[in-house]
Amino acid sequence: MTPYEVLIQVLDQLRSEAPANYTSYHPASNNVEKLNAARAKAFLHLFLKVSFGLLTFLEREPYIIEGTDDGGIDAYYIDSERKVIYFLQAKFRTNEKNFEEKSISPEELLMMDIGRVLEGETTYETGKRYNPKVLHMAKKIGEISDIGRYSYKVVILANATGVTKQKLITLTGGFPVELIDHKTCYAKLLFPLVSGTYYHADELQISLSLSNKSAGAKISYTVATEFTNCEITVIFVPTLEIAKSMFKYRNSILQYNPRSYLGHEGRTVNNEIRQSIENRATNEFALFNNGITILSDETYLNEKIGQKE
Repeated sequence: MTPYEVLIQVLDQLRSEAPANYTSYHPASNNVEKLNAARAKAFLHLFLKVSFGLLTFLEREPYIIEGTDDGGIDAYYIDSERKVIYFLQAKFRTNEKNFEEKSISPEELLMMDIGRVLEGETTYETGKRYNPKVLHMAKKIGEISDIGRYSYKVVILANATGVTKQKLITLTGGFPVELIDHKTCYAKLLFPLVSGTYYHADELQISLSLSNKSAGAKISYTVATEFTNCEITVIFVPTLEIAKSMFKYRNSILQYNPRSYLGHEGRTVNNEIRQSIENRATNEFALFNNGITILSDETYLNEKIGQKE
């Protein structure tokens, strides 16, 4: 199976996540034109899911604004952590040869009216009004209280053979540009999703219950290593919180897990770990398993948050 064939399967899976009332994602299988249009929208969902960890269809769908009078903007995302607003232009190709060889045209890039939208304009230069989703996007951006801290970035999800990075910036209105061509799509969108290693978050946030922790939630000390001084913090984390974090961040937080090979060999160890939490009503899990080591640039813990325990 080729990478493109795998991509089609993934897009169809993303389409299937849409509720039944989102009929545009569920065309008849013999309606080729509507099926391709649905896969094109699922292509945008793929980017949003892998890049920003938007796991459910209903989380992603509000950011899809492609359609008639979309100002050349297919989707967007407001990243409040990185303080970046992304504008996406994508070209899904309906066969493998075109997906891997056909390039987006300069005229298509010139259609992106990002500058006008950010200046508060509600219409094209011709006077025709942008669609309601574009206007809603502009409204959401205008409501950001610390908008002065944000920057903008254009993501082009298409091939752009022969077009330099500077030309791409010029064609899209002078904004920084990230190009995701077919090779990058396979490597940074498709493979991470298939392998479960997508969504590399800058921060991992976990809420802990401090009940039954008479000595507090943490033990900390500083050690000297051959590289630098390191602060080691031991925190008692409920296994339910680990499950929640794994569901959101997936295996991107376990990329260097020395036990990863046990998924294929020596399954007895993994099964014993699983049984120690699934098949016992008491908490032997805390005794049988030593925990998880996480490496981070910085660690913050705040126990005074206005809530008990």
